[in-house]
Amino acid sequence: MGFVFTSEDNHVSNMLWAVTSGVGSGICFLVLSIIAISMLHPASKHQLDRVSFRIMIYALLANMIFGIASTINALQTAGGFSCAFFMWLLMVLFIRVVFRIALNGLLSQLTLELSTFFLFCIALNLQCVGASTWREWTDDGEILRVLAALAITIPPYASRQYGWDPLNEACWYTSDMTSVRLRWQVGTQVFWSLSCALGEIVMFFTVLTYMLRHQVLHGKAVRSRSRSIGTRSRAASISTTTNGKVPQTMGHAQMYQSVIARISLYPLASLIINTLTVASDLYQTTSNGVKTETDYRILLLNDFCYGGRPLVYALLAATDPSLVRALQSLWRHVRGRKDDTTGDSSGPATTSARGGTSHGQITVHIELNEVRRLDDGTEVGSPPAPNPIALKRMPGESTTDSIHEDSELKNEDSDDSLPGGDSRAARLEHLQRAQIGRAMELRQGTIERKQERKEFKKQI
Repeated sequence: MGFVFTSEDNHVSNMLWAVTSGVGSGICFLVLSIIAISMLHPASKHQLDRVSFRIMIYALLANMIFGIASTINALQTAGGFSCAFFMWLLMVLFIRVVFRIALNGLLSQLTLELSTFFLFCIALNLQCVGASTWREWTDDGEILRVLAALAITIPPYASRQYGWDPLNEACWYTSDMTSVRLRWQVGTQVFWSLSCALGEIVMFFTVLTYMLRHQVLHGKAVRSRSRSIGTRSRAASISTTTNGKVPQTMGHAQMYQSVIARISLYPLASLIINTLTVASDLYQTTSNGVKTETDYRILLLNDFCYGGRPLVYALLAATDPSLVRALQSLWRHVRGRKDDTTGDSSGPATTSARGGTSHGQITVHIELNEVRRLDDGTEVGSPPAPNPIALKRMPGESTTDSIHEDSELKNEDSDDSLPGGDSRAARLEHLQRAQIGRAMELRQGTIERKQERKEFKKQI
């Protein structure tokens, strides 16, 4: 006895679609609520100032609406003009209308295209990071993506191609002719999904290749620089520590390679999901309904991919490095206020005058050699005594003032001629000032690299 597609099988398929979509949209709403709380609090707001994260928020919002529409579509038993019209009106108003009206195919297709375009722009942002024209375009690019999705989905809606599917007994494409159905499906869904998927995989491997090549070339540059620094610094041993983090000489792409690799998971997940859904849709369209057990399994796979799409992106967004750092900053802030109210002295790290957490200080170890000149002209040196000096900027003192004062000290040292053997203290002071001058140069370079990393972090 062959396979027969029954109403019970159809109910299982629709419930799989509805449950996965409902759970995914609920988790999307939860993650968006957490993001909203983090963005409203000043202690964690700056951690979320990243271009790809803002695009991810729009994609998460589109996936949440897509999950809600998919849940309602899966529970539909028949279609109609009023249902499709109100669904189109809801997407035009976006989320200004409450979800008390019956929704159907247009909202699902429109939010699907929005989700695809937003996730494609995350991959495009990785490719174009650092370009000023791209940063300017992303400010108004969301409107263009919405208009593109409207331009794709309004023609089939006006042609009444969205509605009740008699072949699969669900809300989908209404035509029962394979050629007409395939033409509309390819032009309004399959082509755009495959184009974004191919673009995402090209950009993903382009960024990955750049990171690997940059790591190899940068490793050679670091080794060459370390050798040159070792030949110059024979009188001083300078070590810079920033809470045990990576060295400051690392480049931007190498330091944030974990962040870039983590962001690349969005287009990679979109590539996998789009490929599976497109293949399943084309198979169902060309098979003219569910006739075999293989057709039924592919139908369940298609329902799971459509329903699990919001769930996958919600989980990726919940583990995003920017959101994790924002929640950690918010937790430290709340815990610090709690320690202050209870009088606990073992609170979190101290904060600077700007309100940020102190990430460590630059410690300069200076080795001074005491040289004694005997009567016969020979010099006798004593063992070097390390003299660690922790450089801290006083409140109100700027970096430029420190560099200016250091340059004045160097000019005074160059103008004053020290006669040999006159004063040992003068020699020690001269050497100490020279070491402090080099330390200040190192400090200025560290501050500049930190500022560059902040700007690079905002771009990605």
